Amino acid sequence: RYELPQRVDVSAIYPVKAPNGSTIILYGSENGVGILWRGGRPLKQTVSAPKAPVKQPPKVNGTKNAIVIIDSDDDEPAKTAPAPAPKAEFEEEDEELDPDRPYPSIIQQVRLPLDTEVLHIAVPQVPTAAELLPGEETPLIFKEKLVFAVACADFTVRIITLPLSPPPSAAKERPSNSKSLFGEEVVKIPTYVGHQTIPSGVSITWTSKAEPRGVAPPEDAMEVDGDEDKALASGRRSPKKKRAPSHSEAEKDAKGFDLLVASHSAELGGLLKIWRFALAETPVEPTNPISLYQTVTLSKPASKIAFNTAQFPKRRHSQLLITDLAGTARIYDPFAPRKRNASSGPTGAFVALFKTQFETNKASVPSAPVLASRKPILDAAWVSDGHSILALLADGEWGIWDVKQADSNAHTDPSVFSLRNFVGTSETDKSGSGASSPKSRSSRSSLVPMTPNTRRRKEETLFQGSSSTTIPTRGGVTVASLASSSGEAAEESVIIWYGKEVYRLADLAKFRARAATSNASSPLPGPGLAQVHDIPLLGESIVSATQFDTTRREARMAIPRDILFSAEHRLIISTTTNRPTERDAPARVAREDVEEEDARRGDQALLSRGELGIDGMQRMLNNMGRSGSQNTLTLGNPRKVLFAPS
Repeated sequence: RYELPQRVDVSAIYPVKAPNGSTIILYGSENGVGILWRGGRPLKQTVSAPKAPVKQPPKVNGTKNAIVIIDSDDDEPAKTAPAPAPKAEFEEEDEELDPDRPYPSIIQQVRLPLDTEVLHIAVPQVPTAAELLPGEETPLIFKEKLVFAVACADFTVRIITLPLSPPPSAAKERPSNSKSLFGEEVVKIPTYVGHQTIPSGVSITWTSKAEPRGVAPPEDAMEVDGDEDKALASGRRSPKKKRAPSHSEAEKDAKGFDLLVASHSAELGGLLKIWRFALAETPVEPTNPISLYQTVTLSKPASKIAFNTAQFPKRRHSQLLITDLAGTARIYDPFAPRKRNASSGPTGAFVALFKTQFETNKASVPSAPVLASRKPILDAAWVSDGHSILALLADGEWGIWDVKQADSNAHTDPSVFSLRNFVGTSETDKSGSGASSPKSRSSRSSLVPMTPNTRRRKEETLFQGSSSTTIPTRGGVTVASLASSSGEAAEESVIIWYGKEVYRLADLAKFRARAATSNASSPLPGPGLAQVHDIPLLGESIVSATQFDTTRREARMAIPRDILFSAEHRLIISTTTNRPTERDAPARVAREDVEEEDARRGDQALLSRGELGIDGMQRMLNNMGRSGSQNTLTLGNPRKVLFAPS
């Protein structure tokens, strides 16, 4: 646990590591942004030299100490250039892990004061060098700087850049009135092109300057209502016809990259705003004055927005997922032409629509169909390289919508999941949910096999009772992918948290393959869906969850990813360590004895050849002292040296 003195609103893990190998953690608090560097090569400990005492001038008889003040309006104090930020120096090796705490520690922490509360943080999708195909490249700024966006309680959206390398401790001792404490640069979007209420979310991605710079359409023309929903009811509309010039042609006219920043709020019944900034080698270059790229009026306030996880130059990299609590998920593409056959003119169109199923009336009294409502969407995320959407609903149901169906016989109903399952262990979470409930899907719920997991659920219900009769209203989904070295689909790890319960999917593709052939009517979590226990929340609620990166070696060994949870006043990192348990103690002692015997025989062989060093001789003497019996050191075949025990 990492305790914090202030309330935590959100946390995120930056996708690029620092030059020293540290993983960078961002979190939003009541007065700004906190940055943590975890693991990697630690900073060198520098000892500051003691300050020399100030020598007083010698006193002379007949003189007095006097202060002379020279007042001149013509003389101006000389302006001194600000001292450059000190550079950090690192140790040669990574930090040595403590056997009692075998996990990386926090080597540096800083706080950027913004004088306002940070509610949301968005980081870009930056591929590693191994994930790039020949001819592909990323903005140069991502190699030297952190680039992220924050949505604040003072109605503003800010883009912050900061060096990737952790600052030395001397930089934290600089005066707070410095223009830049740690080399950060903050671009603040002014209110005349920003929001008039508190933003509800933010998302960023990067694109090419060659992408079309269409004019923002009128707000009322972009409202998704009536005919727009009917046209998108199939959920499969995609502008594939004439579009702005292809990437290979457009790159001849424009080079470089831009940063797309999207934010939404509840003003005017739901508003989405998109800005576009140029990405230079080190800073983000806004236009003067900052202008709005596009404005979209929504039919209902959005609950979540997220740019596609596919990266440029893939066409879908600019698609924006928009969900709301009314049970609707839409995909908006700011680069798609407003008309299917248009090759020029204003851009920006909705290209797909998905809806959840209707909630079942829990009361026995029938109600009018007009009062029926769809299941709210708590959270949603892109999966399968931006080809699918994983959504978590308020009743614990989660499922996957396929944006692009490869199967020609796929359903066209936008409310049908290609894969659906449930999370939540309390009986009240599943009771009364109608046709979507596991109990109503199968009458076998009373014949569930007794396993350690179900036994624990039954014991908690029997001895503690049901703690709540309401369905959790908070939940989230986080997805992390690991590119395959063989060209196959990336391995995606999914974390679903629902209330205070957390579930893990180690490999989504394998889960989908097994679920397609297994019995989907079981009320238990599907194959591969494991619950994460023993999270020390200490009575607080989960605010957000994110996954750390992993390596192919750890993935082959089925070592789960570390998870970052942000609670209300602390950050919690759930990690896996290979510490031996008590039942493995005899085997561990036997293994240590075998290793010690092998080392002793090796030292004896080196001694017989006259090649044993001082360290080896010291080891053998220590072993003799512990044995308490007469030992023989063989220096040669005929010659023996005897050491009597002390």
